This record gives sequence, structure tokens and C-alpha cells, in this order.
Amino acid sequence: MNNFFLGIHYFLSGFRLIAKPGVRRFVIIPVSLNIVFFIGLFLVLRHFASELNGWIFTHLPGFLRWLSIIFWLLFFISFFLVLIYFFVMMANIISAPFNGLLAEKVEIYLTGQVLVKRSMLETIKDVPRMIGRQLAVLIYSLPRLLLLLILFFIPVIQLVAALLWFIFSAWLMAMTYTDYPSDNHRVSFRQLRDWLRQRRLLALGFGMSVLMVSMIPVLNFFVIPVAVAGATNLWIFQHKRG
Repeated sequence: MNNFFLGIHYFLSGFRLIAKPGVRRFVIIPVSLNIVFFIGLFLVLRHFASELNGWIFTHLPGFLRWLSIIFWLLFFISFFLVLIYFFVMMANIISAPFNGLLAEKVEIYLTGQVLVKRSMLETIKDVPRMIGRQLAVLIYSLPRLLLLLILFFIPVIQLVAALLWFIFSAWLMAMTYTDYPSDNHRVSFRQLRDWLRQRRLLALGFGMSVLMVSMIPVLNFFVIPVAVAGATNLWIFQHKRG
């Protein structure tokens, strides 16, 4: 369990790291994109909440209205977990080039070593590859998430499905954010997955922290840069340990 809590520690270290000199200015774009996406998430959630409320009062007889509490609980857990994952993934795909640069600056701050210098043209040429890496995470996750999504439509199993979705989403969050520092070192996506499998509790501790903070208003605006910085910290020091 020590590794699980160490994963939480690495995520929380991201709050400190994004405020450091040489790092701060690279946080602005990821935070701005995150604000836009979480406002979108709120609007979508509010729309579907209103639709669900209307459905309950239309279809449930009066003496069963108390069941609306259970429906709301299932809705909040299931729908919010599904939406938050896809909104965060979309935000990461769009902000991938900026997140890669942020990971690089955090690594320079932590190690004092400058990565191989690249010209602006080389950096621009790298953008499709950076976005492609995040798409690879999405392609890896979609078949597994669709399988879990089916479980949400099976009575009773819904709550178990929500738990499984949360655990798998945590795993994907760890994979998503450690991808930035590992990609800066040209580590393949397959190698990264194998590396994380050897550190499952560490990855789950980190990923669950990302998901939990994503549910906290205002703090969730900073979750992407914080997670990138924390994942870079995790990658550097765990990779050194071998």
C-alpha cells in the first residue's frame, strides 16, 4: 500500500511544481483549456440532470417517487464518471503539445538538465506525433470502456460497474499523464504500459487522485497541469530507481 500513497504524493507534488519559476508560464494554456472543458462538462451534466428529473416525474407513480433518490445516485456516479473521463481525454488530446512542453520544463526544474534542444520548426513538426500518442491512449481504452459501459445497463451490476469504471479510469489517467514525460524521452507507448504494470499500486494512487480532484470545483481547473507536473516527478524518480 505504500506505493499507492506514494502515487497520491506524486500527484499532490504537482501543485507545488506548477508554481515554480520557469514552469509557471507554461501552465496558462492547459489551465485555460481545462476551464473551457469543465464549463462544458457542467452544462452537459445540468442538461441531462434536468432530462432525468423530467423522466422520473413523468414515468414514476407518486408512491414510488422516493426511488428518485436512488436514480439520482446512480445517475451521478455513473454518468459523471463517464463524462469526466471523456472530457478530460478530449482536453488532453487538444492540449497535448502544451502538456509535453510543460513536462519538459518541470523535468528541467527537477533535474537541472536540459533535454535535447529542438528548433521551433522541429517542435511544430512534433505536434502530430504528440497528439497521436494521446489518441493511442484513447484507442487502447475505448474497447475496454465500451465493455464496462454495457454493465451500466444491467440492473444491480450498475454500482459494481461504476467501481470498475473508476478503477480503470484511474489506470488510464496514470497512463495519460506519464505519457508526456516518457514521450519526451521517446519511450514507446507499449514500453510505458509495461513499466506501469510493474507499478500498479503507484499508478492507481496517482490516477485516483487525478479523478478525485477532477470532481472538486475550482481545483479541477488546474488538474491537467498539476497531473502533468506530478507525473513528470513520478516518472523521473521512479525511472531512476529502475
